[in-house]
Amino acid sequence: MANFPPRRAPPPSWMRPLTERLTPTVRGIVVALSLAYFFFVLVPALEPWMAAHLLLGPRLWAGELWQPFTALLINTHFSGWLFGLIGFWWVGAFVERIRGQKFFLGLLLAGGLLSNVAAALVARAFGDFTPRADAAGFALTAVFVAFARIYGPRPAQIWGAFSMRADTFTWMLLGFSLVVSLANRDWPGLAAEVTAIAVGFAATGLGDAVLARFRQGARARKLRRYRVLEGGKDNRRRDLN
Repeated sequence: MANFPPRRAPPPSWMRPLTERLTPTVRGIVVALSLAYFFFVLVPALEPWMAAHLLLGPRLWAGELWQPFTALLINTHFSGWLFGLIGFWWVGAFVERIRGQKFFLGLLLAGGLLSNVAAALVARAFGDFTPRADAAGFALTAVFVAFARIYGPRPAQIWGAFSMRADTFTWMLLGFSLVVSLANRDWPGLAAEVTAIAVGFAATGLGDAVLARFRQGARARKLRRYRVLEGGKDNRRRDLN
């Protein structure tokens, strides 16, 4: 039988540290963030419309309730877009591989949406609600907290042989972000960061406890439903419900 060459050549060795962490979900997030960013940059005529209607801004209170969601996909600053990609690439695959795709996506949506709502409420209270270009990063904060809670003191490989404790690295990044928000008196951003941190803790703390309790209860109900009676070969399982 003839040996046909593979349809797709394997990636070069220097790209393996990049491709090994790109799960299908993380790859989809990277593509979505990149498309939104380049569309915003390369189509200047649509910039005002996108900033007014898709970013988190005052039109939320005029009925544009989709803004907390669409803001998760758009980052208009190059630095925010780049660090967002690096963050999702670096910790997203870790969290998804341990907890699964449903947990990962639920954490992203819960952390991002609740953080955006918190930022909008605080901005409205202070009366200074300009469209935010960094709302996409709040969901990433929740993912970083989950990463730190899951891996704790275990070393996480950053690049090549360089590694650092997962919790130390995470708290350094989040501490710096909180200090920057305080220094800039960015109260909506500070509220969003604190909300995202709380969501990350809840998902890996309270969420784990609720899930364990649910599984324990399901197992107990299953055991109560079927019972093996003593008495020999003719014993059968009796449905007690």
